[in-house]
Amino acid sequence: MLTSALLLCFGCYGGTSGLLTEELIFRGAVLFILLRRIGKSNALLLSAAAFGVYHWFSFGLWGNVVPMVVIFTGTGLMGYALALAYYKTESVALPVGIHLGWNFTLNTVFSKGPLGTGVMISSTALPPNTLFSLIGLIGAPLLILAGVKVLLPQKVPVGR
Repeated sequence: MLTSALLLCFGCYGGTSGLLTEELIFRGAVLFILLRRIGKSNALLLSAAAFGVYHWFSFGLWGNVVPMVVIFTGTGLMGYALALAYYKTESVALPVGIHLGWNFTLNTVFSKGPLGTGVMISSTALPPNTLFSLIGLIGAPLLILAGVKVLLPQKVPVGR
């Protein structure tokens, strides 16, 4: 029992510290600099693309074309949503919260992640597993991006 609790604590810390590192690098540093140098649209796109490419390496996918495209699409979309949330709030707090929720959902609901078989994953059929994984990887970022675009107020440029 104690071993399971310790593993859970270390797993939560490891997942959170990696996520915080990603947010501080991609939103807190890279996006911050890009916004000042190349403007909003290009900065959001470049930051999202960098986030997508980074996940090729963090997931060990280099050379596997189909998984690379799927992961780039999903993490790129989420990277764009996180970048837009940072842009609109001028803080990494909301991107950290969204990222934490997305990782938790992917690992507990839509995949055979580190916590075991997800709630929406069948142990017998392949197509539903693939469908639910794609919903979590592509559908969730699209939904979150729509929420960030609609629910967060437009950022007012400083000086106006």
